Amino acid sequence: MLARAPELATLAALENILFVATRALLAEHESLCDDDCLQRGPEPPTLREARRLLCRFHPLLNAIARYQRAVLAALAPPPLADDEDLPF
Repeated sequence: MLARAPELATLAALENILFVATRALLAEHESLCDDDCLQRGPEPPTLREARRLLCRFHPLLNAIARYQRAVLAALAPPPLADDEDLPF
């Protein structure tokens, strides 16, 4: 698979990096665990920027997943016609 779509390896690595980055940001800023992407009053710049990063990770992960599905669909062999599935 990677020979035909080597970019999938880089995208898989990016997914893992985003997972680790999410965990690191949540460990550093525990108040992010219960918050959504809306800013809630004054907050330190590091917390504000961590929140912004996390809010952008989810759409990026969705885009990566869509791309991966598109590549897999493009690389899939075409379906056999009903009369082509017999070996004779």
